Amino acid sequence: LPWVIEFQKQPLPLQQVKDYIAYAREYCRPKMTPAATSVLQRYFMKLRHGNRKGDVPITTRQLEALIRLSQARAKACLRPCVLKEDAEDVVELMIECNKQVHTDGSGNIDKGRGGAGGKNKPKRAFLAAMRDSGSSEFAYPDLLRISERVNLPMGINFKDFLENLREDGAVMKGFCDGRPIWTIHSS
Repeated sequence: LPWVIEFQKQPLPLQQVKDYIAYAREYCRPKMTPAATSVLQRYFMKLRHGNRKGDVPITTRQLEALIRLSQARAKACLRPCVLKEDAEDVVELMIECNKQVHTDGSGNIDKGRGGAGGKNKPKRAFLAAMRDSGSSEFAYPDLLRISERVNLPMGINFKDFLENLREDGAVMKGFCDGRPIWTIHSS
């Protein structure tokens, strides 16, 4: 902010900043005001009702994030309550973040970029390929071939990937003649 440069010529001493943060953490617990709640509610409902198939899903996690950010902004000012202005600033921040996340290199809005589902896409593609294979039991080499077919990202440790699928209940691991066999969990 330009006015801060004129007002504050030198940076604040580090210990003063640490003390300020410690005080805010210990003693400041801002509560939502009706005006701030209304701002966040309107924005959240606008997102929910404007959500179309193929858009990034809007969940209560986004609302919870808006509330936490509003409280953090009020806490930074050592206020006991979240003002309407705090909520408006957070909404503006979320709008700008969404624009940045969902804008491709050409400046066009692409709702397929970022957002929910990114981590689950390899999982969904892998499970779909297992279902489409026509087989009900899979040895480890079979699963490796499926992973190559769906182009699992290079950074994935395949054994950990399989273990996560098992822990999630998506696949079951058994043994046949002492060798591990995986089956897809029927839902």
